Amino acid sequence: MQGGLLNAPAMPAMQVLGNCKEVKIKEQVRVIEAITAALGQEVEMANKYKIEDDYGNEIFFAVEQTDFCTRQLKQCLPDCTSWNLDILFQDQKAFQLERPCTATCCCLNRPVMTISDANGTQIGNIEDPCTCCSLRFHARDPSGEELFTVDGGCCQWGLFCPLPCGPCQKVEFQILSPDGDELGEITKKIKCCKWMVADDVDNYKVEFGAVQHPAHKVLLIALAIFMDFKYFNDNSADDDGGLIGALSDGE
Repeated sequence: MQGGLLNAPAMPAMQVLGNCKEVKIKEQVRVIEAITAALGQEVEMANKYKIEDDYGNEIFFAVEQTDFCTRQLKQCLPDCTSWNLDILFQDQKAFQLERPCTATCCCLNRPVMTISDANGTQIGNIEDPCTCCSLRFHARDPSGEELFTVDGGCCQWGLFCPLPCGPCQKVEFQILSPDGDELGEITKKIKCCKWMVADDVDNYKVEFGAVQHPAHKVLLIALAIFMDFKYFNDNSADDDGGLIGALSDGE
């Protein structure tokens, strides 16, 4: 692993991931946020996620650490606002995700999220590049070498008309090697009557496929969370016309 030795909690966490073929990431319901959104003025609360292995066992719990005032800025400056999140393993911080504040405008100064262990040793980073009507992310190791690209394209029913049935109930993202070979897949599943009948809001399934290195699996988990923050964290992205609804609200 480049960048030094991982901290003690991160090492057993890596071992757990070494045996996982897939994980499910379940965002937890935030009742205050849902109620205030229904009233017309959403109050951003801290995001929380359960991360389960192939058999449904909870292996990690992710908790956003962004302060209250900064969280509210995400509604008006989503591409610029900073946030940070801890991934816990057995109630100890194993990994941390940090997306610093940037002066992002269109293709200039695009957001980059850094993934580190609890001691600050970098595992890699995720970049959200400027693309034309496409959802794409690049994952790199600490030296800057590209490991894989995650691409959701732009022509999926679940992006424009999210519904809990048929082709509208999911959005699929291919995990591609630098040579363009398909390695695995990330799927966002759209739920019905989300916060009223369930204890989780957004579900993501990360199928690692040919991705074997535990550190690269950590990057893919982090990428799915980054994706949720970037494109699916606004209630309008799920309830008012999918991605198009979210983009329209930001204009």
